[in-house]
Amino acid sequence: MGGDLLKVLGLIGSYRKLGNTEVLVKEALMEAQRLGAEADVLRLTDLKIEPCKGCMACVFKQEDCKIQDDWHIFKEKFEESDAIIIGAPTYLLGPAGTVKMLLDRNIMFQWKASRDVKPGAVIGVAGIRGWEPFTMAVLNVFMFTCGVKVVDQAIFYAQGPGEILLNDSAMERAKRIGYNVFQAANKPVDERKYLGEAGMCPLCHQNLFSVKDGVLECALCQAKAKLEVVDGKIKLVFDPETLKGYRWSEKGLREDFASAILSSGPRFLKEKDEIRKRAEKYANFPS
Repeated sequence: MGGDLLKVLGLIGSYRKLGNTEVLVKEALMEAQRLGAEADVLRLTDLKIEPCKGCMACVFKQEDCKIQDDWHIFKEKFEESDAIIIGAPTYLLGPAGTVKMLLDRNIMFQWKASRDVKPGAVIGVAGIRGWEPFTMAVLNVFMFTCGVKVVDQAIFYAQGPGEILLNDSAMERAKRIGYNVFQAANKPVDERKYLGEAGMCPLCHQNLFSVKDGVLECALCQAKAKLEVVDGKIKLVFDPETLKGYRWSEKGLREDFASAILSSGPRFLKEKDEIRKRAEKYANFPS
């Protein structure tokens, strides 16, 4: 965590200088600064990020990532901060690729980041309503991988660079995000409540579900629910047990990693010679 002065870090996932994403993130940061925080900005597009190589050394050997690029700059900035605000524009139904490149590398955090210690907020920007179904979900996953508790989030709509500045209510909403993050960071962890718009999932407040064996499952946190129709309106009734050990909780991560990931290491070592033997015919194809 930071020193005596609360540090709020803004992550900007847009290439546009003073575009809608940057303006909204900075408006939130300016409010946090007005309240007494130290504000800093990291433009994700300024970082040179290599793809995750899937070596899994960070998982099985508990090592820092060996790739020599700018992910370590992000990691250092993140660890120095007390609260995080991330913003990104929508490109083809989801956030800009720079966010996903960084997100894939965050797998290392799953074993190192304490859950829900830092509060944070998500700012999504889209030009056309209906073309942003995965934007907020992916940005939330980014925060979850870092162990950040999302206390506020909002999606904004604007097309031209900086056009959001003409929307007074949107700018007020961005300012409130900064206020909510600052207030949450000054409260004990167990008193930090979610203050954003409520989604259908009571845990991550997203509306992205899949159907598995006749049961609805939140694609982000794995909370399970049954669908009911009451007075012509859809209602989800959630299984309380799945709300306790959800995917991103310490309990959920420990169970998934122990049973599905860590256990795969010894199995692979036993099978690798046979795998290599069977893979030989693919090595020189096409010849």
